[in-house]
Amino acid sequence: MITCFIKYQIDPTKKNQFVQYARNWGEAIPRCGADLIGYYAPHEGSSTLAYDVYNIESLAAYEE
Repeated sequence: MITCFIKYQIDPTKKNQFVQYARNWGEAIPRCGADLIGYYAPHEGSSTLAYDVYNIESLAAYEE
């Protein structure tokens, strides 16, 4: 199993757009065969960093 961490640098004035982006990908990632752990948008501390975490079965599944 592979766990993927994606770090986003976002514009703090566009947080709502990032939230919508995360909702869209939050539906797409499971359809592509991965297990979404979650999207983490800024709420404390940094106002520009957000993260996405998901698991996928293997490198071959990721490349698919």
